Amino acid sequence: MYLLFRAIGLVVLAVGIVYAVGDIARSLADETTELVTIDQALTAMGFALSDAAPGSSTLAVVGTWSMAITCGAIGLLFLLLGHRGRRRPRDIRRIP
Repeated sequence: MYLLFRAIGLVVLAVGIVYAVGDIARSLADETTELVTIDQALTAMGFALSDAAPGSSTLAVVGTWSMAITCGAIGLLFLLLGHRGRRRPRDIRRIP
């Protein structure tokens, strides 16, 4: 399960980095700061967020978020979920 969370986290983080590089390149070329929204990114991929649930105010708000920042946050969350934590070696000589 930990491996699955790490793999999903790495893939989503990689998607976020790709969109971040694209946003930086576009911002440098146009000399304005412009971030790709989730709605724009999904439309470019052939999906429509607004068609999933017409009239949903939650999807309308989420559609305005930055794709790079959202993917980065979700990717880091999955990487943290995939972290096992430190395991301490048991001291065999210790008598309870």
